[in-house]
Amino acid sequence: MYDSEWDHRIMAAEGGVVATMSPVTSEMVSKLMPISPLVETLCMWRNQHRTRFFDTREITPGSTIDWLRNLTASEDRLFFIVHDLKMRPVAQYGLRYLDQDTVELDNGILGTRDVVPDLYYRLQMRMLELSHHSLGFKEARARVLADNVPALFLHKRCGLRKIDVLNNYSAGRDVWVMAVDLRDMSFH
Repeated sequence: MYDSEWDHRIMAAEGGVVATMSPVTSEMVSKLMPISPLVETLCMWRNQHRTRFFDTREITPGSTIDWLRNLTASEDRLFFIVHDLKMRPVAQYGLRYLDQDTVELDNGILGTRDVVPDLYYRLQMRMLELSHHSLGFKEARARVLADNVPALFLHKRCGLRKIDVLNNYSAGRDVWVMAVDLRDMSFH
């Protein structure tokens, strides 16, 4: 599924590079220790934003390594860490294959606000472009807690529209299912 030839750059509107994406692989995860910068960073981000996700349990280094092992062992998932130009990790983002035509935007977190303006929007647009042009998907979907206003706003800004509501889906909370036809999008 992953191709090292992909363009890993995230570009500003003016055309300059603002960040890069690095894939997290099973080989990389097999070498991780609970006390490592990546594990500590992901724990911190996931704990800071856990009310925005379906699973709201406290995250530990051990649970993070288990999560990464499961994520990278899965044939239907890709997961990236995003680094700014100073090579600091600033975000995470994933994709999950739903079927041959549809990909789900998954596991997205902007880990810090200390980034260039619109970085997360640019990241999501890059993931949509990658999904269509490099992976051949026709549609992208996202499942978002209905009270996660920042994520709903971002998805709408990137062209996704509500297609369904899953009532009481996660701990009694409603979830919006959003989608966009990637063939209708302009990525430049």
